[in-house]
Amino acid sequence: MYQLFIANKNYSSWSLRPWLLMKELGIPFKEHIYLFGENNWDNFSTFSPTGKVPCLKLGEMVVWNSLAIVEFLGEHHAGV
Repeated sequence: MYQLFIANKNYSSWSLRPWLLMKELGIPFKEHIYLFGENNWDNFSTFSPTGKVPCLKLGEMVVWNSLAIVEFLGEHHAGV
């Protein structure tokens, strides 16, 4: 199952993009919310090689950047 790591949906439109797409198309995923704070790099680098959100994981595979996530999903799911 996909693991989607995002920040606050109210303040991170980049995080919201893949979340909305996956919700709308019914692509199953587990959502992990990490709020912005003083130690973003310390918190986000535990799951994202860039230390930024959003980040999509499937097993050992990691895709970061909202447009890269959408492109990846488009290669694997009809309707994207």
